Amino acid sequence: MSQKRNYSELIAQATGAKKQLVKSLDACTLAHKQLTRKLQYVEKAQAFLQKVAQETQEQLKIHVEDIVQLALDAIFPDRYTFEIQFTISYGKTIAELVFISKQTGHMVDPMIASGGGVVDVCSFALRLACWTLSRDVDKVIILDEPFRFLSKNLQERAGQLLKELSGKLNIQIILTTHLDALIDAADKTINVMLDKLGVSQIAYG
Repeated sequence: MSQKRNYSELIAQATGAKKQLVKSLDACTLAHKQLTRKLQYVEKAQAFLQKVAQETQEQLKIHVEDIVQLALDAIFPDRYTFEIQFTISYGKTIAELVFISKQTGHMVDPMIASGGGVVDVCSFALRLACWTLSRDVDKVIILDEPFRFLSKNLQERAGQLLKELSGKLNIQIILTTHLDALIDAADKTINVMLDKLGVSQIAYG
């Protein structure tokens, strides 16, 4: 009888342990299903955000490229194509500014090809493009000595570019400059000169 009792106790213990294991398995199965469902939601949300980010990135790319290309074509016609190329490195998106020769189709370094003039023009256009991306953008932009590295024979084109961008973007441009070509392109001018006593004299044009 004692031996039968021991077997009965062992069977009862094993049965109880089995029930606990089944209960734990059911709980784990339920938790797995819930986690799988959450993972699917997260993956869908991630895919959606990536799509939105890509579309936003593409719109920004088009906007910036259009303004910079317009500036390049106005001052250096038939010379360069400007592109923004995005790459992902260590989980971060990096934008690379690329200049391509329209003659050869190869990437070029504008600093080597044409000195600082191209970079000066692109720097101006990039600042302007980024500035116009702001939702609360003002209708007036103030520039300090733009195009100062540009060759003299190209400065008249820069003046026309400013007028074109002013109309295209519906903004007023106020700038300080010593370049006659930019002064001639202005609708209104304020000339500040020092007299013999070192006092600033203002003349309106």
